[in-house]
Amino acid sequence: MIALDCRFESAILKTQVEVKVYLPNPGNFMRQVDDYKERYTFQPFKTVFLLHGMMDSARQWVENTNIVRLAQDAGLALVIPSCGNNYYINTVYGAAYSDFISKELTGFVRAMFPLSEKREDNFIWGMSMGGYGALRQAFIHMDRFAKVIAMSPTSDIEFAARFSSAMGVESKYIMGDWKTLKGSELDLMTMAQDAAGTGERVPDILIIMADEDHMVRDTTEFEKKLNELQLKNEFRLYPGDHSWKFWDAHIEECIDWLTDRN
Repeated sequence: MIALDCRFESAILKTQVEVKVYLPNPGNFMRQVDDYKERYTFQPFKTVFLLHGMMDSARQWVENTNIVRLAQDAGLALVIPSCGNNYYINTVYGAAYSDFISKELTGFVRAMFPLSEKREDNFIWGMSMGGYGALRQAFIHMDRFAKVIAMSPTSDIEFAARFSSAMGVESKYIMGDWKTLKGSELDLMTMAQDAAGTGERVPDILIIMADEDHMVRDTTEFEKKLNELQLKNEFRLYPGDHSWKFWDAHIEECIDWLTDRN
């Protein structure tokens, strides 16, 4: 893969942001070429937007999994932003991370790199907090993504707020009073119902879950809601826990699902 570490001034977040971008390498380095300009003239790539979990950054996706190698094999570009512990929402303290992902990040990477803008070529994928963010973006922007993957997602925002605070991340400064979150625009159950009610095509959903994960019960209930709403989804439950070891073990099958290789 061609690896690029990007840093730019975000007009939305009013700060420097960091994004990792990986583009499939066009050929074997052992093969002799005469025209390198021709070699590095790319057609637009299918793209996966990867969202990290709480206490993580873009680096953890790269350091803890084989996703870069597997994306190269599948011909997928990767875009991995670092967004702190903000749940990829427009926070109560004013940092608009949801808008940053949906407006500025996509605009920046598509202007700078050969990435396809077609819905069928774009996917969003996250783990834990990033799984919540990926699902939320997919429900808000159904016209932008063909598929969404949520690995061990934070599917109950009320629980997430209380859990985050227990971990030392004061959720009230991010999403407000946890008692107000059920049924709000931050509640995935509500968002799924609203998305289904539009009549528009909702992205296909894959949920990967570990049977010993502390969020397995809430995510199982969320999957039941998806089925009630007749939203196309797959729920795969495996032995394991809430860890990079578990997520890395299922990266390849997720890429197979994205590219219809399974």
